[in-house]
Amino acid sequence: MGVGAEIIAIEDTDSVGWVESFTTLGEVTFQNLRGFVNNVIAALDGRTMSLLHIQVHGSPAGVWFGPDMVTDSNFSTFSAQLGRLTASFRAGAWVDLRACDVGQNLPLLRLLHGLWGVGIVAGRGKQNNLFDANLGRYQLITPRGDEDTSLFVPPWVEYDTGRRVTRAATSRIANYFGL
Repeated sequence: MGVGAEIIAIEDTDSVGWVESFTTLGEVTFQNLRGFVNNVIAALDGRTMSLLHIQVHGSPAGVWFGPDMVTDSNFSTFSAQLGRLTASFRAGAWVDLRACDVGQNLPLLRLLHGLWGVGIVAGRGKQNNLFDANLGRYQLITPRGDEDTSLFVPPWVEYDTGRRVTRAATSRIANYFGL
């Protein structure tokens, strides 16, 4: 996945998000879709990313970025704002959509994959971000567009503090040298 940054973005408009934010180090918080995009770009500080964790509320219909619900049927309303992140992803990057049930919405995952050109992982059941677990299978779309499901979250998108610290350092070095 390269030497890009690893960003954890947490919607913290309620107690669930607040607790997730309290128990996570180095996260980016936000209260709406515009704040999500702006805060991720600001945290990157000119770097690109290899992995973006997005912790929001979800359902089979879509995901909530605070009051902004993104679904496959209203995606065009939000695609310009979300598209601002496209250039921030390194080739082969992944997005870990950590929300309840959203892995059941394959059309939405395909739209995100198409917009960002990244691999997508999303749980099909209830999500518990404190325990890094989803009670359903994981829906995967690889960066190349292949689709699959898995009982386990792929190891390259699991929470890993050591990997995050390493990526923080190597992504800054790579950015400095223009890699």
